[in-house]
Amino acid sequence: MKKYTIILLMALTFTSLGCKKFLNLTPTDALSGNNFWQTQKDVETFTNGLYAKLKNKVNAGFVTVGDLRSAPINTTDGSYGTFLSNNDLRGLQSSSSPTSGNPAQTQWTIGWTFRNITQWKPFYDIIASANLLYEKMDEVPAGVLSDAEIKRYKAEAVFVRNLCYLFLVRLYGDVPYYTSSLNTTALPRTPMLQVLNSCITDMDAVKADLPWTYTNPSLVGVRAMRGGAIALLMHLNMWAAGFDAETNKPKYYTNVKQLGIEISSTSDYGLLTYTQEDNKRIFKGRTKESLFEIFQSFNNGEKFSGYANLGYVLSHYPYLGPQSFTTSRGFYLKTWMDKIYSDGAPDVRKDLWFENRTANNTTFQFKKFANVYVSGISVQNDDDLIIFRLSDAYLLTAEALAELGEDIEAKTYLNKVRQRANATSINSTGEILKKDIYLERVRELMGEGHFYYDLVRTKKICDPEYCISPVAVSNFNSGAWTWPIDQSALIENPGMTLNNYWR
Repeated sequence: MKKYTIILLMALTFTSLGCKKFLNLTPTDALSGNNFWQTQKDVETFTNGLYAKLKNKVNAGFVTVGDLRSAPINTTDGSYGTFLSNNDLRGLQSSSSPTSGNPAQTQWTIGWTFRNITQWKPFYDIIASANLLYEKMDEVPAGVLSDAEIKRYKAEAVFVRNLCYLFLVRLYGDVPYYTSSLNTTALPRTPMLQVLNSCITDMDAVKADLPWTYTNPSLVGVRAMRGGAIALLMHLNMWAAGFDAETNKPKYYTNVKQLGIEISSTSDYGLLTYTQEDNKRIFKGRTKESLFEIFQSFNNGEKFSGYANLGYVLSHYPYLGPQSFTTSRGFYLKTWMDKIYSDGAPDVRKDLWFENRTANNTTFQFKKFANVYVSGISVQNDDDLIIFRLSDAYLLTAEALAELGEDIEAKTYLNKVRQRANATSINSTGEILKKDIYLERVRELMGEGHFYYDLVRTKKICDPEYCISPVAVSNFNSGAWTWPIDQSALIENPGMTLNNYWR
């Protein structure tokens, strides 16, 4: 029993640490005794705990906010939607301040808990655990694990660590970067491009140590696979390309091009059809289309908060709520939906994913995430939270190829996604092709947490053609695209600074 308490003990240790101390990790011997890390079951117990920490972080809704910030969505459930659509995080925070009539505050600290998004410590708790897993693999007694198994566990640790760093830089920009489990130094924020390039090197060195897939179907997509590592590398490269100097961009695009070729070389992954049945399979997860996802199952007693899925805002009964819940909390603006899904253009996603698509009111229904369970009188979502899937990787490959001027190859990847949706193949070139690829990402990945980050990395967030509340270039350069960092980050780390734009 003693050796299986490590996850709980680590969690208790992490919750007592400040910004400086989260870089310190009590040696495992002091936590669990010398009998840990002796068997493969020990390693699996710790690794499963690592993924559980990641699940707890994404559970609260920060991924979903990627589809709400600067988005063409009108909400009626409080004022948070307006502030997010307008990229007004100051207004969001001040509107949620305590008042005599509302001493418990509103969406800043309950519900969406937007304040939690400003607190980066949970990410570093996960990173510390990943670093420990990586290091402890060299201490497992000889013969317990094969060389291939040791490499796989190490690669899983690197994958989870670098996924957290991707989340961190997309939220805050410059962040402290470290890869050791025991660090007593208060680290300053590392420049974002340095973090990204370190992660790219780190991930590229171990991705081949991950399997393309697993023979155990319960592990497919929910444990790190080579396809998930490739997708993570694509996102790291494309984010770096969005912020690095023009002369450096081609190297990132070339990396993504090669990664696209690599992920297309295996039959372990493939696009499912867009039928009602297969759509439900895709988002329930663990299919050939899944590259990485966070698992939930009502039958297993596991469930996300309601805020982890965009359906909380854009869906109603029978996909959400009791039977009396007949209207959604929000809707996509008709002007935007007309732009994304033209009435005259064939596309099975229009009917499969939407009801009253252009209603411009709360009769609008988003049906993309259609797996549900009934708890009492309430209907709740039972889909996995998809982080990366194959169509995302194809579209990033198309984008990189278009940036390299390889339009014919770019259209091959773009039209794989469109043909699956029975949409007309695109035959544009040049800048129009780049726009077509961007809009296809909006269509295909709607509700999966990519919208805001695609706006930011492409700088389209400054363009009123793509963003209903564009950010001025000067404000963008000052950090208006980031989230504020909570003051708690300064408590025990004198080397820290906050994001000046939000101070």
